[in-house]
Amino acid sequence: MNVRYLTGFSGSAGVVLIGAEDVFFTDSRYEEQSAREVPDSRRVIPGPGQEKVTVAEIVAAGIDRLAVETSNVSLAQAQHWREDMPGLHLVETTDVIEELRRVKDATEVDALRRAAAIGDRGLTELLGRLREGMTEVEAAAELEDAMRRAGSEGLSFPTIVAFGENAAEPHHSPKKQRRLRSGDLIKLDFGAMYQGYHSDMTRTIAFGDPDPEMVKIYDIVRSAQEAGVEAVASGATGGSVDEAARSIVEQAGYTFGHGTGHGCGLEVHEAPSIRRGGDDVLDDGMAITVEPGIYLPGRGGVRIEDLVVVSNGGCEVLTRSPRELVRV
Repeated sequence: MNVRYLTGFSGSAGVVLIGAEDVFFTDSRYEEQSAREVPDSRRVIPGPGQEKVTVAEIVAAGIDRLAVETSNVSLAQAQHWREDMPGLHLVETTDVIEELRRVKDATEVDALRRAAAIGDRGLTELLGRLREGMTEVEAAAELEDAMRRAGSEGLSFPTIVAFGENAAEPHHSPKKQRRLRSGDLIKLDFGAMYQGYHSDMTRTIAFGDPDPEMVKIYDIVRSAQEAGVEAVASGATGGSVDEAARSIVEQAGYTFGHGTGHGCGLEVHEAPSIRRGGDDVLDDGMAITVEPGIYLPGRGGVRIEDLVVVSNGGCEVLTRSPRELVRV
């Protein structure tokens, strides 16, 4: 994802050497695509059997210090470079580009906004397609189809659809055995993609008339989620946003084990972290989720999640689907 962030290249095989002259390496499969997406860098396409990044290019660039991403360069590759270029000093770097990616520019925010709108449209379409007796797998397929038809490039992550008692699992995988019944609460966690940027939204809806106790749980989670969103502002910490939401859940006598949110962008889970005690400081342009929940084994669960962007002393909520309990 760092290569895409730096160059705009969306293929699966690309390496960029950043220096006085940027050099982009890919292979013959992406010759035309890289010419279109990376027009401002010199492109090198090694022949069959050659390395992704050729020693000759590093030498020709006069590089004696090379910063490498430790998460993307293997120890074997680094050792190979040291042997072939004894004068080369490798500098290990961690999360340098990821730190840059925390704050989104206007183009990135617009892509996130578009992805969120696609997710909203997908949910609206799904609500009109739900029917008693359909399986979780079928509902997930309907939602994914609706998002693709609305313009999604793919899925942010495997879609979560959980009926009734299955919603007690925070990351439930849809099952073909569980069929929709009147009175079920349905937990939906899903995301769309636009120009490589991900949305992430969770809604819990009622199919028919749900258990009144679960409606009370819903109201607690909604209050917690809205408090979390209200706490988002430049200068706030991930921990303070988490506390704003979590305290309401805990005051009601419940708890949840996961963090209240996470950053979102070219990856659906990225910095900053919104968790208990977290010290990541929010800044304008950061995109994060706010997603508290309550889960009752054997009965069900509720989670509400919005994608927001820190701005103007607060935040812009990108996911627009209703937070109140929708009944279908």
